[in-house]
Amino acid sequence: MTDLHLIISPPEPGEWHGRLDVVEALEAAGWTGDTDMPLSILRHDSGATWAVWNESDDSGLDCPNGSVIEFPGTTPTVVIVAACLAAAASPEVSR
Repeated sequence: MTDLHLIISPPEPGEWHGRLDVVEALEAAGWTGDTDMPLSILRHDSGATWAVWNESDDSGLDCPNGSVIEFPGTTPTVVIVAACLAAAASPEVSR
């Protein structure tokens, strides 16, 4: 497994990037953007799906085991990315 090095540049005040920081980190880890909404919905081969829900940066993670985790817009990027990576790597995932 390769190491994932994450450098997050915060947006300028007043700019909204819809959790582009999370999108870029997950793409670097092998997740792919949804065909219709590539900057809002990302999927992993394990079946995990992460999506931004609104302009308040609220988002959610659908885990392969059926669990759903909701993240308020104030959730730090590293927490969301860690949860997504853990869900995608879960040994409970049947491939």
